Amino acid sequence: MKLERVKPFPTEDGALLYYFDVGEGRPIVVLAGAQTSVQTYRYVVKKLKNKYRVIGLERRFEGETKARLEELTMQKQGKDLDEFIQFMQLDHPILIGHSLGASVIMSYLDQFGDQDITGAIFVDQTPKMLNDATWNEGFAGRSVASLTNHTKRLTTPVRRIPKLKVLWLLLNTMIIRQVSLFSVKEKLPLFEDYVKGDWRESLQKMKKPALFVGVEHSPHWPGEFAATCADLVGNGTSCMMKKVGHGAHLEDPNQFARIVEDWVNQLDK
Repeated sequence: MKLERVKPFPTEDGALLYYFDVGEGRPIVVLAGAQTSVQTYRYVVKKLKNKYRVIGLERRFEGETKARLEELTMQKQGKDLDEFIQFMQLDHPILIGHSLGASVIMSYLDQFGDQDITGAIFVDQTPKMLNDATWNEGFAGRSVASLTNHTKRLTTPVRRIPKLKVLWLLLNTMIIRQVSLFSVKEKLPLFEDYVKGDWRESLQKMKKPALFVGVEHSPHWPGEFAATCADLVGNGTSCMMKKVGHGAHLEDPNQFARIVEDWVNQLDK
């Protein structure tokens, strides 16, 4: 199987991240979740690239990206995203993040605000994963340690077996060609920082449109969490992907692409 051809992106601190860049039109940047290559968006990209310029950034410590094993923080991941937007000279892109990739966007917003983007789509990710007296839309009764173990065991858990072509994509991206150069154990500090994050304040400051996508069969939290998250943003909305689990863009690329297109179309009205 052909994967999207990638190009190198050198960061200010000497890391080398990779990205693909296909299609023309309004720029959309996609980010994958924990233990997952951005190449897993391939079938979504095939649907979107006829209308948009779709750019997939392989996050630091995933895929074939090269970096020193330091600064394993969500803050650094958000800074990488800002550097990438500037490096590519993107004019107010739309950001799409799945799972940990969505938290990277929240970290970016916390550090740099939303003035350089058009809006953002967050897929099956709450801004606060640990519940407490002020928040009940994360994991119930879990500690940082147990959640970290949960994160490192899972890649893109699905409810139903994807089509054969998607399974072959996963085999290519997760095992044969895009396996991370870094072990799960080496990345544990990043997962711990991810689990401890609380990005509610950055969302409350957001003025640009935001869409929170819940999934009907998430293994993490009820899909209705998306409506609560949308209420944090002045211009926030939510929707539910039907008949899919956490690996939503893999289980149903067509439904995922339609949700993106419908939301982007609304921005122009």
